[in-house]
Amino acid sequence: MPSTPPLPPELERLNRIYIETCEAFDNNEISAETARTTILGLRATDSQGRTWVIDPKKSGKRASFKQVHSAPNLDDEFARMNRVYQETCAQFDSGLISATQARKKILAISYTDESGQTWRVDTENSGSRASFTSSPAIAQQEVTQNTQPIPVIESAPSDITVTPEIEEEDEFISRRSFLSDLSAKSIALGVLSAGVLYQGAKLFTGGSDSSESSGDTNADTANPDTPAEPGWFNKFGEVPLNTDIEFGRSVQGVPLTFYRRQSGSDGARVLVIGCIHGDEFVGNRVVDILRDMPLEGNIDLWLVRSMNPDGQQLRTRQNANGVDLNRNFPGNWQKIGKPGSWQYSGSDSASEPEVQGVVKLGELVKPQFVIWYHQDYFRIGPGTGHDGDVRAKYASLVGLPLIELDCLCGYTGDKPLLEAVFGGTGANWTKSFQGPKGVSMTVEFGPTLSEEDAQRNAKAVVSVTNEFF
Repeated sequence: MPSTPPLPPELERLNRIYIETCEAFDNNEISAETARTTILGLRATDSQGRTWVIDPKKSGKRASFKQVHSAPNLDDEFARMNRVYQETCAQFDSGLISATQARKKILAISYTDESGQTWRVDTENSGSRASFTSSPAIAQQEVTQNTQPIPVIESAPSDITVTPEIEEEDEFISRRSFLSDLSAKSIALGVLSAGVLYQGAKLFTGGSDSSESSGDTNADTANPDTPAEPGWFNKFGEVPLNTDIEFGRSVQGVPLTFYRRQSGSDGARVLVIGCIHGDEFVGNRVVDILRDMPLEGNIDLWLVRSMNPDGQQLRTRQNANGVDLNRNFPGNWQKIGKPGSWQYSGSDSASEPEVQGVVKLGELVKPQFVIWYHQDYFRIGPGTGHDGDVRAKYASLVGLPLIELDCLCGYTGDKPLLEAVFGGTGANWTKSFQGPKGVSMTVEFGPTLSEEDAQRNAKAVVSVTNEFF
C-alpha cells in the first residue's frame, strides 16, 4: 500500500491542529461546538497564493482540504466578518480577552470590495450580530448587491449601513459595553501605542535604538545614538511605562504583551503572569485590576495577562503545539510524556515560542517577586524562611489555605512539591536569576474567582511587595 505523500508545511500545520482538536474532543476535553468552531476556522495560504480550508465531509483520522475562491462574494465576506465579531464577543464575555483587546480586534475587521468600498463593523449599531458600515473611496451609485441574510439598507453613499436583525435589545446594549468611547482621542492613543510597540519590539530583538533612564521614571528619553549592547537585557529602566509592549508571539501568531507600571523610585521588580495554562484563566482579572488600581509604596510592576492565548482560545491546558508550557521552561527541564499527553513537556527545553518570550522578558527584568496564577487546587504551597513568610502573608490576605499539593509519589523532602516533582516549571526557572530573597510563587485559585477575591489578590500583590521586598 503506497504511503501518504507529505503535505506542504502550511497544510501539515492545519492537519496537526485538526488531529489534536479531534483527540481533545474524543477525550471529552472540549465540547463538540468548540471542536467544530476550531476546525472550521482553520485556513492557510500556500506558496502559490491558493487558500485552503478543512473539508469536514472528507476528513477522517487525517484532515482533507479543499481550495476556496480567492475572491469571495460580499455575502461570504459579511458572514466571515460577523463570525469574527461574534467569536470576539464570546471571548470577551468568557473573560478570555480584555475590553481593550476586544475593541482592537473588532475595529480591525474589514473588507474592501471590487468597487473600492471598505466595509467595517458599525460599533454603534451592532448587537448579538454585527452591523456594517462602508466608506467608499469615490462617490458610488446606489447599492445593488444582495447580502441576505444580512440585508443592505440603502442610505447616503458616505454612510452605508448593513443592519442584521436584533432580537433582544438588552443583549444589544450589554454587547456594546466595551465598544463605547471610540472617539478621535482613543484613535490617537492607539496610534501612539503602535509607536511604542514598535520601539518595544526593537528593544526585545536587540534593535539599534536604546535610551538612557532619566530621573523621571515616567519619561521616555530616546537616544538613537546609543547602540544596543550585548547584555541589553540589563537595561530594564529603558522600557516605557503604562502601555502594552509586545515581547513575543504565540504558535498561532498572537502577540504576547506586557504592561509596566511604577510607584515610587527604585521599587522591587514584580512579574505577574495571569494565565499560563489555557483553561486556567481567572487570574486574567487580577492582572486587569493591577493595570488600573492606584499603587502605593515602591513597586516596579510588570504584568502579563496571558502567556498562552492560543490555549485560551482552544480552552486547553497546552499551547497550540500541545505542549504544557509549565513543563517547558529551561533550567531543570525534563522529558515528560509524549505528544498528546496532558503534561507533555515539548521536544526540548524552551522549545515553545511563548516560553522563549517569557524567558527573554525575565532576563530583562530579573524580578525579585514572581506570581503565577493557576486553577483549581485552591491553595498556596508553603515554603521556608523568607519565601515561606511571603507565601504565608499572601495566603492570609486573600483567604487561601497554605497547603502543599497532593501527591501520590511519596515525596517527603523540604522543597515545595511542585518544584521537587515536576521539571520545566516557570517557578523553578526564575531561580536562575533570583537571589536568596527572591520568591516565585504559584497561586492556585478554585474553579471560579469572584470580583471581590480578584480585588483582594490585586491588593495583596502590592501589600506583600511593600512589606517584604
